[in-house]
Amino acid sequence: MEEAITAIRSALAPEATAESRAAGIAACRAVLGALDPTTMPAVVAVAPPNAATVAQIVGALRGVPPDQLLDLAITRLRAALPAGTVVTPVAPFKFNLVPMPQGTRP
Repeated sequence: MEEAITAIRSALAPEATAESRAAGIAACRAVLGALDPTTMPAVVAVAPPNAATVAQIVGALRGVPPDQLLDLAITRLRAALPAGTVVTPVAPFKFNLVPMPQGTRP
């Protein structure tokens, strides 16, 4: 238990690294699970992404048009909604153009 307290203390330091903070989070979850295991949700440890993998994904998406990326993101977000959720359609943004008189410059 002392190791968990030490990990939490080092994670709370202002100059703590990302790895130290991740260790502190894991220690907090371990302490909470030890205190009340019935209310502790199941936590799956996720490894940080590999920089080479992220670079490869960004490189693959580099040539995709922005509107196609937005459509993909919207589709994925809608798929993540609970079943039966109704999404109200949004009206497109409209604005009026004001014509400027010819020959006048600010």
